Amino acid sequence: MSEPDSEQPAAGTDELPKKIFRGRGVTASERLLADLGDHAFLDLWSYPNLFYEKKTGGKGDGKEMCDMLVVCGDDIIIFSDKAIKWQDDRPLEVAWPRFYRNAIEEAVKQINGAANWIDRFPDKIFTDPACTQKLPIELPPVDTRRMHGVVIATGAQLAIKQHYNDDSGSFPIVPHFKGRDAIDFSQPNFFPFGIGDVNPDGMFIHVFDDLSIRRVIEHLDTITDFTQYLNERARYLRTDRLALAYGEEELLALYLDSTMRNNGVPTFELPRPKALKDYVRITAQGEWRAYLMSDAYFTKKMADEVSYVWDKLIKLFTENILGGTSVEILDTPPDTVLAERGLRYMALETRFFRRILGRSIVELLQRAHQGKEIRHARGMLSTSGSATRRQAYLFLFLVLAYPDNLEKGGELPGGYSQYRRTRAQMLQAYCLVLLHKHRDIDVVVGIAVDARWTEKGHQGGSEDLMAVSIDEWTDELVADALKAQEQFDIFREDKMQYSHMHATDYPNKAGSASRQKRTSRHRKKNNPFRPQKGK
Repeated sequence: MSEPDSEQPAAGTDELPKKIFRGRGVTASERLLADLGDHAFLDLWSYPNLFYEKKTGGKGDGKEMCDMLVVCGDDIIIFSDKAIKWQDDRPLEVAWPRFYRNAIEEAVKQINGAANWIDRFPDKIFTDPACTQKLPIELPPVDTRRMHGVVIATGAQLAIKQHYNDDSGSFPIVPHFKGRDAIDFSQPNFFPFGIGDVNPDGMFIHVFDDLSIRRVIEHLDTITDFTQYLNERARYLRTDRLALAYGEEELLALYLDSTMRNNGVPTFELPRPKALKDYVRITAQGEWRAYLMSDAYFTKKMADEVSYVWDKLIKLFTENILGGTSVEILDTPPDTVLAERGLRYMALETRFFRRILGRSIVELLQRAHQGKEIRHARGMLSTSGSATRRQAYLFLFLVLAYPDNLEKGGELPGGYSQYRRTRAQMLQAYCLVLLHKHRDIDVVVGIAVDARWTEKGHQGGSEDLMAVSIDEWTDELVADALKAQEQFDIFREDKMQYSHMHATDYPNKAGSASRQKRTSRHRKKNNPFRPQKGK
């Protein structure tokens, strides 16, 4: 049986874990990248300005490995940020190749170097230049990890706007460009500023500018949503099904709209009619603007508001882990690796499933604040929308009282310390009983808070987090589960209430039809499909 993972601090703790150092970036674009990382991937899994130990004679600082590393679950994302001044005093045939070499090729080189270091020396990655603090989270196993490279190249946006007389300024996407094809002006029908497969002989490396990465992360603002986009984007751009996207925002609109029409399954294209199977697509200009104006997008944004309750809950725990202020729970000392395990399950949930989880928490909170009972609990079994199958959540809200002492004003003799221990024991019991009743579940993530927590966030008090799993059920563990069920009077069939929650990512899919009507005339003028060469 696993040990509890983490708890928020309370007064009277003697020993605290070490604070974790995280860089914040040096340049303005690096700080933007760090802020985006905090927003979308949360601070425990995104680390700006990592270093590896490559000193001369053991002296000096380490060498910068990458501008930001994101690690969560099986995904590792390596970011390289290059801000290069555009040489507007030079002709395009000179300025663009120079920009490409300095911004994109150098970033690709850095990403490939970082990927190589991660594979060879995973235990020699540091968060500080002096190389004294190792990366505090474990990297996924080599046989299951997915590595992504992301270049943020800034400096050419105004030149792109002026050249194409377009208000976007993001790089056009030309998938058939391989490596330096992007700067070969001798090609027929050459497309300046076009970006294709910049690392054709290795892992796919994505190229964005500061505006397009912001747009992508604002609309795909969880680690799972973002990596799903990167995976599908890499696969799609290495097929022969796309000839040109006028900018990243048009490609993003294609993805969001196609995924909506595909019942939430990530994709850039729905199955094509047989008559169009030999054609390649060109994204229609205006796709992005039409998506933002659609009813479907508006209703999705409104429905997603409650999902950020989940983000606030995660951040409460990560702030204490990073700040070195977590305390022991049930005599288990604070441990970053253990705590990260439970939080990782929470962080891997998509924005859509966070909406369901957030709604469940808010409903339970409202019951806890309006009712007279001192204990409210809810178990949520995994569904098709969850990022991790065979896993469940257990929410417990417990007021600062205990039934045996209600006649004394509800206070426990041992004060808040006894309350915390009682709550943790109760949470562990709930998790154990839930695992016993549902043997198809591998792990239960238990979260307990006191009455001072609201849907707006932390209002004082403390929170408990534990990830409980059973490797093998023994007679002793079964007896413990039955004893816990009896002792705490939990999950009794005569008292349990079952309910099913139904939701769709886009509550108003009719918005897609209205969007289609607004763009159909434009599409007739700009047919998104073109014959392949030789067809």
